Amino acid sequence: MPKRNIAWIFIVFIIALVMWQLPQTIANRDALLRSFGPIVAARTTIEQHAVRAVDDQQIADAAVDAAINAMVAELNDPYAVYLNPEQYVAFQSKVAGHYGGIGVEVCGADNGLEILNRAADSPAMAAGLWPGDIIVAIDGVKLIDIPPVESVNNMLNGVIGSEVELQIERTDAETGTTQTLTVELTRADISLEPIRGWRRTTDGAWDYVLSPTDQIGYVRLVKFTPDIDEQLAAVVRPLISKGLKGLVLDLRENSGGLLDSAWEIADMFLADGLIVKTAGRNSPPQQWFAKAEGTLPNVRLAVLVNSASASASEIISGSLRDHKRATIFGARTFGKGSVQEVIPLGDTGGAIKLTTRYYYLPNGVCIHRHADDGPEDEWGVIPDRPVDLTDAERRQWRDAWRMSAREPAGADDELSLKKLVELDRCLKDAVSFLQTPAPTTN
Repeated sequence: MPKRNIAWIFIVFIIALVMWQLPQTIANRDALLRSFGPIVAARTTIEQHAVRAVDDQQIADAAVDAAINAMVAELNDPYAVYLNPEQYVAFQSKVAGHYGGIGVEVCGADNGLEILNRAADSPAMAAGLWPGDIIVAIDGVKLIDIPPVESVNNMLNGVIGSEVELQIERTDAETGTTQTLTVELTRADISLEPIRGWRRTTDGAWDYVLSPTDQIGYVRLVKFTPDIDEQLAAVVRPLISKGLKGLVLDLRENSGGLLDSAWEIADMFLADGLIVKTAGRNSPPQQWFAKAEGTLPNVRLAVLVNSASASASEIISGSLRDHKRATIFGARTFGKGSVQEVIPLGDTGGAIKLTTRYYYLPNGVCIHRHADDGPEDEWGVIPDRPVDLTDAERRQWRDAWRMSAREPAGADDELSLKKLVELDRCLKDAVSFLQTPAPTTN
């Protein structure tokens, strides 16, 4: 018997063995074997009738890849993926490496990602990228239909030392003409400031007091680093000791990060109660609770979110809202509340990355937005005070953020920044809320 026939018999045997072990409640093994019969029939037909000789191993690999990819596609889960043996090896190397970036802060634009500012001595600065540039494609993939969260987490960021090609659109402010540039960069270890104030002071530090008269502070979380709770406490506690009465916590355009960081920040403002839990069909539930130790004094809290606030940002805003610890302003969040695990496929050398659990807020709502979910379904975090910004208003607060990241150049800059902040209706509504005395309860 030819060796390739023995190989095919072995493949069918392995499929039969795997299917035999499946619980009867999932599928009937005989029915599944009949389902895979066409694959063997197709192979036999090709072998017998194709005008050119065939490579059985190549056909077998293609059949396995196509079959598993088809099964994964049926899950309708954008985060699920099959990794064949070669891809799995590359994936493991990627995970083992340290993630980095190009050193830019971005926000969503109509056709991609707008660069707000650049980190000093970063690949972006060395490559001559500028605030206002629009990243329209990454490694040849157009970003126009890809959510900013996915563009940043899955495409712009990557292993330190890896190469990335960006297609940039740059518009000349004077002439209005737009040119398209292609730039190649090497990702590096980027140390971005995870916590920002509303402006820079003359010495380059951040000013976290938005309204000295009303004693209202402002903190923007850009990135969830492992020690962000300690950094946030180091900013907020001195403000409280000086009489802080209200705090704006800005989570807009924050695409998420570590679950532990989200839990620790929510815990800073909650003395007890459930913060978040995870659960899945075949995964035991896990729960994270607030503790009294280290809880900040109970100053009034307003949290800002938008459609690019995801994952950890949704855990924080959702848990604070559900416990009535904060009032949420802005737009409905992104809806990224799932946990993925990479599960090896026995001794095949491949693996499947599957969503195994979802995040649930204290009120029981699943954060995650499924592919077939619409606006009427429950997902994400819906603000207490919705604020729908126009395109012009979005540009205004992006301009404010861009200007705030610069070193102060003089009084004119400060006046311009104050004007832009006043035009940020979401922030303005939050400040107005904090300026109004809290209702008393009997």
